[in-house]
Amino acid sequence: MTDGNSISERVLILAPNGRDAAVAATILGEARLPVTGCPDLGRLREEMEAGAGLALVVEEALGGASYPGLVRWIEAQPAWSDFPIVILTNRGGGVERNPAAGRLSQALGNVSFLERPFHPTTMVSVVRTALRGRRRQYEARDRIEAVRLAEERFRTLAETIAQLAWMADASGAVFWYNRRWYDYTGATPEAMSDGGWQSVQDPEHIQRVTESYRAAVASGEPWQELFPLRSHTGEYRWFLSRALPFHDADHQITGWFGTNTDVTEQQLAEELLERRVEERTVELALANRQLAEQIAERERIESALRQAQRLEAVGQLTSGVAHDFNNLLMVVLGNIRQMQKADLDEPSKRRLRLMAQAAERGAQLTAQMLAFSRRQKLEPRAVDLNDTVLSMRDLLHSTMGGSVHIETRLQPGLWPAMIDPTQIELVILNLAINARDAMEVGGGLTVKTANVTLGPPARPEEPPAGDHVMIAVGDTGSGMSDEVLDKVFEPFFTTKAVGKGSGLGLSQVFGLAKQSGGGVAIDTGVGVGTTVRVYLPRAATAAVAPGRIGPRGGDAAPKDRKVLVVDDDSAVREVTAGILTDLGYEVIEAGSGGAALDLLDRRGDIDLLLLDFAMPGMNGAEVAREARARRPGLPILFVTGYADAAALLDAGDDGIVHKPFVHDELAAKLGVALGTARPH
Repeated sequence: MTDGNSISERVLILAPNGRDAAVAATILGEARLPVTGCPDLGRLREEMEAGAGLALVVEEALGGASYPGLVRWIEAQPAWSDFPIVILTNRGGGVERNPAAGRLSQALGNVSFLERPFHPTTMVSVVRTALRGRRRQYEARDRIEAVRLAEERFRTLAETIAQLAWMADASGAVFWYNRRWYDYTGATPEAMSDGGWQSVQDPEHIQRVTESYRAAVASGEPWQELFPLRSHTGEYRWFLSRALPFHDADHQITGWFGTNTDVTEQQLAEELLERRVEERTVELALANRQLAEQIAERERIESALRQAQRLEAVGQLTSGVAHDFNNLLMVVLGNIRQMQKADLDEPSKRRLRLMAQAAERGAQLTAQMLAFSRRQKLEPRAVDLNDTVLSMRDLLHSTMGGSVHIETRLQPGLWPAMIDPTQIELVILNLAINARDAMEVGGGLTVKTANVTLGPPARPEEPPAGDHVMIAVGDTGSGMSDEVLDKVFEPFFTTKAVGKGSGLGLSQVFGLAKQSGGGVAIDTGVGVGTTVRVYLPRAATAAVAPGRIGPRGGDAAPKDRKVLVVDDDSAVREVTAGILTDLGYEVIEAGSGGAALDLLDRRGDIDLLLLDFAMPGMNGAEVAREARARRPGLPILFVTGYADAAALLDAGDDGIVHKPFVHDELAAKLGVALGTARPH
């Protein structure tokens, strides 16, 4: 008998006649080896498929018999497997005495012979030797699987990074490019084979780059070059290309991994600076003061570039964190709300309320992080900022307290600003709270609006040139040093005491202004207060009165409506299914895009597709495209932890549900999608 832990090392015995099976089982059992008896060849093959360490077969069971099924199984083994078979024979394993030995060895592969009669110790030794060999095969299998998993993770990482990525063999021949390469170049995999990467290079740089790359491959040293690549539109952009070699255990190069990072803006800035230096050379020879000014200008621009790169890197990180965090909050809030339906005592209800409040604060933090990284979905419209400030006057007074004097300076004839009206209110409130915290006791707060026309920006956070509407919030507080000013827009950076602030207020202001097409500037100094100026693009149309914002409630869920929920996160899928069930819908679940499409093909009674956007393999947009091709007119709702405006542009606000969502929001948008409620 065997158990689950020993199935992969058990000894299968095929001895249908006589006492050989019983004797062998007794000997091996005394040696504490797991044994399974097989009455015939068919059963033996079934047990081999289930898992075993080796087979012990009497020669008579194979003599003159046809065993093609066993031979096919032997030949179909994976590369790591060479299943051992020990044959009990009366004539030994030599061809002279046993002519069948050669035929058996050729047909069955890893065969050894044990001549009868044998000593029990000999049998145990032969079996243990075969098992040791089988264990080494299992170890090889595990190593192969580990390598496969590592390669899969590596390719997943390479497909998700922002750079154009590629891999080459030990000779330097490129054999793989990531998706971003094909998206940028517009090339096909066939076009990229056999050195096709040169077809997207600038002809002026091909020889230099090729020679440099070949020299690096020959020396085994890391490679780096700067050169232009042609995009699918025909535009050339500058890329910094780097490649590092892979080494095996003997330190031999087995391949190369390379990335191409778009540095066009930096390159253009460098070229601009170089031209300026060349143009000033003659003048600077006559005036040392002008030379110093030129050097200072270069350092300022380089500092601005470094700041822009740092903010962009932090923005990418925060958007990824916010996306995953929203999935976690979805599970937490969903389960809390399910638990709140139960008949609980007051202490338990209070704890659940506190947990829900904490999770909702976490959702607010993720919204602020998405604002900084410019990934949230905005609804910009023409807004009169003077009206916005006036409507917030009571809120500002209650927020600032009676010890702070509030002054408003609103420019008559203010241009309409293009901005999401809900978000600009949060911006003004955030700046007012920061100003209040910067003033210890009392002080003055000034809110000002103005029409401005700006030239090119001097810092990366400032707006582009053109007409803008400015709203400024100033205080008479402690001000900021240059060191603090350099970091003030980074998420989670704060000078407040622990527990007094999240460090996301100014980063949210920065993200909203940039995503809206504007920017931010700060005037400050230690001991002289701070003024934060937010610039928003001038709207082409007149401002409209604010309307109702938010989804409109729908009717109750129609009976027998079936919703297919597609999400790779099983916990999120379970919570979503629970909410839908509570709303009266019948739920069908799928853990991937492929599984969802299979269900659509097999079931014609699915009324709506509730589809997570960010999934491995096929993302939500790709699944939706396939689903619409197969089921035209099928309502589709996207569920996402962040708003990918480009990918979900055609979905519309009523076609997107943001995690973490509540029952009312989901019910309303389901009603709109199914035609039981009006869109807002």
